[in-house]
Amino acid sequence: MSEPQSNANVDRTVHQVIPNSVLCNKLKEDSAADFLYRINGTSIIFQSAKLLRLPSSVYATSATIFHRFYHRETCTFDKYDVWSVAMASILLACKVEEEVRRIREIIIVFIHVYRRMRLGLGSVFEKSSTYNTKLSSNISLAFSDLLREKNLTDEEKKNILRYIRPIPQYGILYKEWEEQIMDTENTILRELGFVLYWIPGSHPHTFLLYFMKMLGIDEKAVAQYAWNCCNDSCRLDLCVRYPPEMTACAAIHLACIKSDVSLPMDPRPWWESFVGQGKSQDLSNICNAILAIGDVDCVEGYFEASNTYLISLVKDGSFCDPGSYSWNAME
Repeated sequence: MSEPQSNANVDRTVHQVIPNSVLCNKLKEDSAADFLYRINGTSIIFQSAKLLRLPSSVYATSATIFHRFYHRETCTFDKYDVWSVAMASILLACKVEEEVRRIREIIIVFIHVYRRMRLGLGSVFEKSSTYNTKLSSNISLAFSDLLREKNLTDEEKKNILRYIRPIPQYGILYKEWEEQIMDTENTILRELGFVLYWIPGSHPHTFLLYFMKMLGIDEKAVAQYAWNCCNDSCRLDLCVRYPPEMTACAAIHLACIKSDVSLPMDPRPWWESFVGQGKSQDLSNICNAILAIGDVDCVEGYFEASNTYLISLVKDGSFCDPGSYSWNAME
């Protein structure tokens, strides 16, 4: 009896860069909301990775998983909340990068970041607008009820966070967060086809230092700024739009302009040696996108999305939105 041939035509090709035709079909009616929720999710990932003392590669891997998940046709911000996806992305990145972190450690750190954002640590809102502030037509901010009573300084907020005891491992609250991270991990694996092995080797950081060495750039300040640009690129979905070599070249280009370092442009631009010809417009797009991060005049709502709690777009609310058990248990 012959073996079944059902898997003979299965396409197992890894598409590192999503084709433009697919990206165009994925565009939403409110691209501004999509952008701000991506910034919110990657900000959560960045703060958590820093508290977990994870290397840059794990942060980049988790951000890539986060962006690729939300670029799936069936995965939208009104179906999956950013907190669940961010937690599961960190967990999967730790496994792929072989940086061991227990689920309990991840949950405790994420709950700490959750409390920080509920308090709006670092935000500049006044008492009169500290609860359910509208950021746009369909995006609202939410803050802890503590801020309804009085204005707290950043130092007072830090003291509140400093003396809160970790939640018990066998309590209802911990169990709810644990179920969320486990369920969402399985969802991400299914949506991405259980194929994550290639992600650690596809970050712009991987190419950055090699390119700089080939160009003869030895200044540490230039290397550090370029490295920071690569980290900033993880805040956006550049990882699914452009090859990592292109992002690395853009980071070097920005760093050299800032430090007034000249690179050869004749007989052809230096980046063509790494990414080929006809890529100048893509390089310009990446540079503009990285420079736009944090520019208040360019990206309205960036600061709020990075430092405060955004109410999810999930119908009937997410597991940690205002009114949920997790939200009320934190008061």
